[in-house]
Amino acid sequence: MRELRLIDPYGATVPGTQYSHVPDANVAELEDNLRHRVAPAHAAEHDGINGYAFHAADYRVQNLPEPTVADRGTFLDLLATPALPAAA
Repeated sequence: MRELRLIDPYGATVPGTQYSHVPDANVAELEDNLRHRVAPAHAAEHDGINGYAFHAADYRVQNLPEPTVADRGTFLDLLATPALPAAA
């Protein structure tokens, strides 16, 4: 399983293009769709806004192994704090 997202030329994730739980068999098809359909459409829509240049060839697909629960931790891990030393 993989996690994919389309990254614009300025390093931001293109909204709506973060895909989790992508089976390995579908990665190539999704990458192709992001590069050849989504990137050109996003570039055409945003090119020249506020002086920024967007060109489809400058987009990239970030393809990462899907993080496991052990990698992310759990909600309880985030709440856990180390015990404070006893007051003297």
